[in-house]
Amino acid sequence: MSIEKRGFWPWYLQRITALLLVAGMSVHFFLFHFSPNRYVSRYYDEIIDRFCSPGWIAFHACLLSLVIFHGLNGIWGIFVDFNFNKRSKYIVNLTLWFIGTVLFGAGIYILIWFATKNGNM
Repeated sequence: MSIEKRGFWPWYLQRITALLLVAGMSVHFFLFHFSPNRYVSRYYDEIIDRFCSPGWIAFHACLLSLVIFHGLNGIWGIFVDFNFNKRSKYIVNLTLWFIGTVLFGAGIYILIWFATKNGNM
């Protein structure tokens, strides 16, 4: 993934999203998978309460957007390195945008559906 072929901003945002993903995934894994109260019988209820909180929904929506951008931007960077023609790049770019939009929409729908089904939204 060279900066000359892709430009500065995609290259820069790839690095920034990687750092934010490390921080966000650390918070997610610590609080949702390695909590000190993990083996307490009410652990499942605590997880449900966290997932249903508007703040955690916003956190997971941000984390989802970072994951999708970072992954698809990485695929785009690999594709650009192969020097395909302009039409192929256009089609792949549109396809990646479509995939990203669908994945983000599905993720937001699931987050909201889960919170409204189990929580107090």
